[in-house]
Amino acid sequence: MKNKVERSAYLIIDGEAKSIAATEKLLTDQGQVYLAMIFQNESYLIVDQTGKPVEYCPTEDTYADAIGRSTIFTAMAEKTSCFSEENDLLEKALEWNRRKKGKAYLLDCWVGLPAKRFASYKKWRTPSGYLCGTYAAAVLLAYYQDFRDELSLPEEIRKKGSPIDEPISSELKKRIQPLGLPTIPLQVSGGLSRFLKKTGNPFSARNTIIGSWQRATKRIRQGKPVMVGILKILGSPYGNHWVAAYAYYESVSGERFYKVHDNWGDYQRIIPASWGNGTVSLP
Repeated sequence: MKNKVERSAYLIIDGEAKSIAATEKLLTDQGQVYLAMIFQNESYLIVDQTGKPVEYCPTEDTYADAIGRSTIFTAMAEKTSCFSEENDLLEKALEWNRRKKGKAYLLDCWVGLPAKRFASYKKWRTPSGYLCGTYAAAVLLAYYQDFRDELSLPEEIRKKGSPIDEPISSELKKRIQPLGLPTIPLQVSGGLSRFLKKTGNPFSARNTIIGSWQRATKRIRQGKPVMVGILKILGSPYGNHWVAAYAYYESVSGERFYKVHDNWGDYQRIIPASWGNGTVSLP
């Protein structure tokens, strides 16, 4: 059950003061208690019993979607929730935020979008050959159409909320991979930009050709998924492949991971960020 925060309370995240509107105690299957802090725009942060962040979603209107369909956390019922304990957890979270500044605050914490938002695209799989660039682009555009206001598509290409990958994938293939050959970031972003122009969207895709971490984490903190190229030579069991990344994790010891839609039937696969080289994203 959500409890409204009556006093002024805020956290500093990415240099921005985020006002806490409500809190809610969460429970895992193992009986562990966590606290969700819901901000004014329904983005949220979840902390453990020490006040340390474990999951942060910077995107507005995501809390209900994330917790209502979570396989990890369950909101505690009113009768089992103790307000004084909840208030103690809030105080610990505020103290942790005061002590940990800047980048260090979100270490050992998943940052990104709710995985369940990508469940509708679970069956969007690369059918054969090297068409992963096309299908990762389809996931990227579908998310923007379904959850962001910047992009619109003609209904004959895709209706908002549709779980079907046609005809959007076929239309993208014509512009990204007309011959079905492997792609590099410049080809994917160029084909995607041509598609956007044809469908009346007044912006172009961006790409990076070396590394992935800086661009990917920047976009994810803005609440935007990003295409990441992963390479066989860097350890990818997929071979050279494109995925759609929507969350990331960096540990205190320097380990880095992405949570991705892999275009092979897994919409919440966790992969090492070290596999990544090259990105394609929307502004």
